[in-house]
Amino acid sequence: MLLIVGGESDPNTQRVVDQAHIRDLAYYFLNTDEPDSHRIAWDFEKPELTLSQTTVRPTAVFLRYNVFAGVPATNLAAFDVVQSFSLAWPDINLLNRRTTTDLNNKSKNLRLAIDVGFEIPDTLVMGNLSPLATMPDPQSRIIKPLGGGAHTQSVDKIANDPQQLAMLGPQFVQSRLSGENLRIFSIGGNQFCFHLESDALDYREDAGVDVKLMPVPPALIDPTRELVERIGFDYCALDFRCKESFVDPVFLEINSFPMFVRFDDAGENCLVDAMLDFLTT
Repeated sequence: MLLIVGGESDPNTQRVVDQAHIRDLAYYFLNTDEPDSHRIAWDFEKPELTLSQTTVRPTAVFLRYNVFAGVPATNLAAFDVVQSFSLAWPDINLLNRRTTTDLNNKSKNLRLAIDVGFEIPDTLVMGNLSPLATMPDPQSRIIKPLGGGAHTQSVDKIANDPQQLAMLGPQFVQSRLSGENLRIFSIGGNQFCFHLESDALDYREDAGVDVKLMPVPPALIDPTRELVERIGFDYCALDFRCKESFVDPVFLEINSFPMFVRFDDAGENCLVDAMLDFLTT
């Protein structure tokens, strides 16, 4: 039995629920949007969870913290208790079991990416951004945070704003790439590549971005597999930007448990099916 834990208001979790229903899988949905969703208990006698008045014995767990809605304390409590249960019973299938409590460090991942054969952008790490005010060719450089998911910015847009520079934390300063955006999802060793067609510096700022499923570029297949295996991800997404058009994809970062619905729509449910296959077979 598959236990699905997350918020009904999260379209990613809801996609898993919907597809499990369509596939007629045996599942139970713990909706963390509900105010009593944290009424959970378990002990070390047997791999069972008591959820309010229901007891379940899952063989697999899909667990996603809901960033969209719900009571934050209740949401977090439900997530933490089910995560602790899932990790305590090693026979339960869980996406990213080996890395669930690890920090996904971007600098470490860039180093590993080089080691497996990927090219990365020219990259400088800066704690104090004041030197950006005099950086040559600022339009050819971008910044993005050393940690967290804030959007990419062009250096020339902020270099002459000392107040904004002072407010930013440590940043990667990287060469700006003008080619196409690619994202590769890796799920249980299966790879799915998408082209994100957008003129925006950061495609997440483009509400009209066009997403299309495409073949995985052959040169990226083996390095992607090796990087994912080294880190220990069962489910992740790797972002690339090409130097020009679709030529010479450059590795940007790897995300450990990304949102996927927009891409799943473009791939006609290929991502959610791959996750369910991993968890239930």
